[in-house]
Amino acid sequence: MEQIYEIFWDGPFEWREGLKHCRNLHVLHQLYGYHPLYGSDVLLYIGSSHRDIKRRLRTHEKEWVNEEWGDMRIRLGSIREFKTWKVQETKKGWAKPSKAVIEAIEALLIYSNQPAYNDRNKSDAEVAQGIRIFNTGRLGSISPEISHRYFLGD
Repeated sequence: MEQIYEIFWDGPFEWREGLKHCRNLHVLHQLYGYHPLYGSDVLLYIGSSHRDIKRRLRTHEKEWVNEEWGDMRIRLGSIREFKTWKVQETKKGWAKPSKAVIEAIEALLIYSNQPAYNDRNKSDAEVAQGIRIFNTGRLGSISPEISHRYFLGD
């Protein structure tokens, strides 16, 4: 049986502004910037944190973001189980999912979008078997709907 999740994306925010907008329910992030082959405002990285997303982004900043050629922009994602589109119109039902769900969704997002800077999950996302995702809000350049079945088969 397929598990369906909605990811609501906030942003895009300039780097410093994005750090100010981090909330407890934000567990995913997309980072956009310049890439020498692909150009400006390109999806460079998809990541997650089941604890503190702001801390994770600051780690990225220390490790590599400060070395980037151009400005970096952030999109922040929150996850909830999908029931129906009518239910999804409400603001209710947002809660931080389990670490396993976050990791499976991150793996499927990376596999299906192939961001330039991600190494893990580019060749496999078996951990996401049985998952479908609806990306809503300000999703950027990622697909509005992705699933394990579509990208990897049964």
